[in-house]
Amino acid sequence: MRKLLLALTLLMPPAALAVAPGALAPDVKAPQLRQPGQVLALKSLRGNVVYVDFWASWCVPCRLSMPTLDTLYRKYGERGFRVVGVNKDVAGDDIDRFLNRVNVTFILLADKDDAIAKAFDVQAMPSGYLVDRKGIVRFVHHGFTELTARDLAKEIEGLLKDPA
Repeated sequence: MRKLLLALTLLMPPAALAVAPGALAPDVKAPQLRQPGQVLALKSLRGNVVYVDFWASWCVPCRLSMPTLDTLYRKYGERGFRVVGVNKDVAGDDIDRFLNRVNVTFILLADKDDAIAKAFDVQAMPSGYLVDRKGIVRFVHHGFTELTARDLAKEIEGLLKDPA
């Protein structure tokens, strides 16, 4: 029976290994897009409620999610809410064109080697991971709609009420 369980575990699809609610957020580091030479470690944001958002210039729902996330960041930032946008583009020109149309004020990271996406096992774009003050993933969102935005605002408010 143990051999069968081991075999089934090894044969599980990669999506089964994705970061899920209740898991500790991966401790990843990446260069910041807007501050050359600066690297951000996700762990350095512990004590805050953090939304890690994976986006790309070619991602149509990202055109809705990015401004919405910026609005949430500006609304809740003083209470300890942070947004970290992880970019999946390869070409810098694509990033620049997108950000010229969709300007945001939150932290943006480059993930050209896919290290962060692999650590979270991102399966869809956009994907977002809402992390509590202790570094635990509490909610995961795949895709982005107006309903996602409403749910996310409620989730953020709930997590901000917990002091730590």
